[in-house]
Amino acid sequence: MAHSRTLRGRRLGKPLSAARIEVFERANGVSLPDGYRDFLLLVGDGGLGPGHGLCELSTWRTVELPGNVMSIELPEGTFPGLRVAYHGGADVTVLLLTGSFTGRLVDLVGEVRTEVRQERDFTEWYLNWLMAEGVSLRVTPPRPEHVLVDVVLGSPDGAERARAVHELGALPDVAAGTVELVEQAALRDPCPGVRFQAVQLMGELDLPVVGVYLAALRDPSRSVRRRALVHLLRLAGDTSAWQEGLAVVRSTSDAATVHIADDLEERRARGTVIPEEVRQAS
Repeated sequence: MAHSRTLRGRRLGKPLSAARIEVFERANGVSLPDGYRDFLLLVGDGGLGPGHGLCELSTWRTVELPGNVMSIELPEGTFPGLRVAYHGGADVTVLLLTGSFTGRLVDLVGEVRTEVRQERDFTEWYLNWLMAEGVSLRVTPPRPEHVLVDVVLGSPDGAERARAVHELGALPDVAAGTVELVEQAALRDPCPGVRFQAVQLMGELDLPVVGVYLAALRDPSRSVRRRALVHLLRLAGDTSAWQEGLAVVRSTSDAATVHIADDLEERRARGTVIPEEVRQAS
């Protein structure tokens, strides 16, 4: 498949934490190959890449909901794959997740043919594209925890505080005091971007903070409310707290979020958002 030399999606998405990747794997019943997992952890989720750019891990823009996983038919059988690049029309590149070609890339050219690529894994495929396009990447590791905490506590710049909270999610572990700081930021920081990142991080850390999520459902920012709603579903989808959260959302004038809440409840009832085995593992 010929890749476009127009560098659409010049910027990479933000890296994901290991916790978010594990949530996606559980929700979709898959295991991501090491090379692609490392890319998500260290480089970014979606953006700069072949064709129209790399796809985000989930088309829903939230890893808690199924997305981008599709079935690939090969002579050896049918295997699950993850759409990693879109080239226009029905042309896509897919990362195989099981079978003898696990970790390899497949080009789907419309509905005409399926071609297994020669690269051994996602890393080789992406590096080959970078060299062909003459693009170089610089990967910056997250700052130390104490530095990030100082930024969250002391920076007057809301965008910088939000970045610091996001970087905390890339650390392998955070101290109990930092967790408390994140909970406070989710409800009290004056910047909606900080509150959003804090609610997101609490979900990544699987914190049992139903009360915080319920309070965040009343946040002035729609994005914060929606993020809290999804995490509340993961944490309390079969409890009265989830029904309380639905009631909170439905009592607002935010019709778009009410629609999302109703859709999530319908999917939850059918078991298509968070299957039983996922709830048991959470």
